Amino acid sequence: MQQITGRAIVIGGAGGIGSAVCRTLATQGHQVVVADFNEARAREVLSTMDGRGHTLETLDVTDPDSVSSTFERIEAQDPARVLVVASGGPQVHLGQRADLVTLTRTTWDRTLALNLTGTFCCLQTFARQRLARPLAHARVILLGSTAGAVAGSGVDIAYCAAKAALLGLARQAAFELAPAGLTVNVVAPGPVGTPEFFSNTNTEIRKEIASLTLLGRLATPEEVSASVAYVASAQTDFVTGATLAINGGVHMA
Repeated sequence: MQQITGRAIVIGGAGGIGSAVCRTLATQGHQVVVADFNEARAREVLSTMDGRGHTLETLDVTDPDSVSSTFERIEAQDPARVLVVASGGPQVHLGQRADLVTLTRTTWDRTLALNLTGTFCCLQTFARQRLARPLAHARVILLGSTAGAVAGSGVDIAYCAAKAALLGLARQAAFELAPAGLTVNVVAPGPVGTPEFFSNTNTEIRKEIASLTLLGRLATPEEVSASVAYVASAQTDFVTGATLAINGGVHMA
């Protein structure tokens, strides 16, 4: 697979999937900006990455000023060709009761801020920068979820709504940015065996979730990060507005 290297920003780079994305892109020659609210964990990820030129940025995707100032610093140092937004996640742990009638407005607002509004802020800021200073083979890759396409995935309704909206956000952004050569795509995992998943579930819940897949198991973070790397490669210059499903057959569109 032909690689086009350069600087890549990974929002949520300290998370279970985000950290795997950072390491995979670094292995393939990208200079990665590990951007996350958890600075201590981001530093740990930074220490495990191959190659040189990687940096760390601390940001809060729910704070537009934090997003703006972070992207301005990155742009001033060395503009990035790739943006991966892997931040967010459900605010209600699997196995907890939080359905339509019991979910609180606080949880709803927080979930959308982390998974949708924060993604929009990062995407908008990056798009403005690349329109002002175009780079060849520029990419935006958003981390979606099977929960945005199917019901009964085991996560709460706010997370499902946020990830469903993310698909529409990506399609419309792809439409608007295509004339500038900037592609926008979604990588949508099903259940993934991240450290967060294991810490928030028990054996019974893990087996139940894994049984939803045709392959009968969880994906690994590395399987998801390999898909992100593919979308960032030269082979996907003609791919935009697409969703790459990494879900073991949970949902087949």
